[in-house]
Formats: sequence, C-alpha cells, structure tokens
Amino acid sequence: MLQWLNNKYPEFWKKYISSFKEKSDRYVVLSIESTGLNTSKDVILAISAVTIMNNRMIVKDALELYISHTKSEIEINQNEFLLVSKVAKKAESEAIELLINFIGNATIIGHRVYQDIELLNASLSKLGCGKLKNEALDIEIMFNKVKDTIDKKYALEEMSTYFSVPVNDRISVADDTFSIAILFLKLKTILKIK
Repeated sequence: MLQWLNNKYPEFWKKYISSFKEKSDRYVVLSIESTGLNTSKDVILAISAVTIMNNRMIVKDALELYISHTKSEIEINQNEFLLVSKVAKKAESEAIELLINFIGNATIIGHRVYQDIELLNASLSKLGCGKLKNEALDIEIMFNKVKDTIDKKYALEEMSTYFSVPVNDRISVADDTFSIAILFLKLKTILKIK
C-alpha cells in the first residue's frame, strides 16, 4: 500500500523526500513575496533563496524566481510592477519544483518563515505533493532570544539597525534574502548555533 502512495507523487517530490535519509549541514535562506498570507486566495509572486554553509553565504548558489499570474489572480493595484514588468517569469508549478530541488533537505531560514512555509505548502498541495519536511529557523524568534523578549514583532530594518547592518532599499525579494542571511549569520554566532 505504501509503495502505491509513493508512486502518486511527482518525481521531484519523491527525490525531495528521499533526500531526508541523510542530515544536511546546509542552510537555505528563503524570502517570498506574495499577494497576502491567506493560503486559500493569495498567490506567490516571487521567491528568492541563497545557501549558507560553513558560516558563509554562497552567493553563486542562489535562486531568484518570478511567477506568472493572470490579472484575475491578483488584485489590479497589487504588485503591478511584477505583473507588467519584463522580468522573466515561470509558471507556478515550474517555480515550486525548482525551489524544492534547490532547498532539498536543508534547514530553511527566514523572517516569519512559517508564513512562507504555509504559502509553499499550499502551492505544493495544488501539485499533489505533501508538506515541507525541512527544519526551519526564524530570525525574528532568534532575535527575540537575543533581546530577551517574547513574541515581539521585529521588522528587518529594526534588526539590521540593531546589528549595524546596512539597510538596503528592498527593491526585490532578493534584497530581503540577503538581509535575512546576514542577520542569520550574526544571530547564529551570538546564539552559538552550529
């Protein structure tokens, strides 16, 4: 019976599931731009990810994807730049597959990362896949530990200012990814995470 269940998944998902036979020492910093956080109606517009290994951001091992949507899927006033820009866009299914192949069994890092994971799980569900199995670390939760606060909300700019990290213009989803990566490396050192 279990063999039959495994056969119904797309090949990229089977490969992803099998990658968890071994533990990874790789982190993937993830940032998603979406129309909102309601997984039943909002859509992912852009995804960016970068690898961290051995306390270094591996810029050449990065991913930036923009997803094509029809105007009916997105409110006309929302993210008009992404709708009309000439930036190359991929179908949602192709973008999600590329992202899952990129992430593999790495630990996912993000700012309010559990919201991004919920959006990804909703997209994966549409493709007939299960939910992400990766461990995840949220820099906002980590920052709460450093500041000795509980469940306080911290913007990326606020955390960057605290650590004297230059704040970029946040023009693209990749800008957020690199800010999150720098903050994660600082927080990882302070909290002594291996």
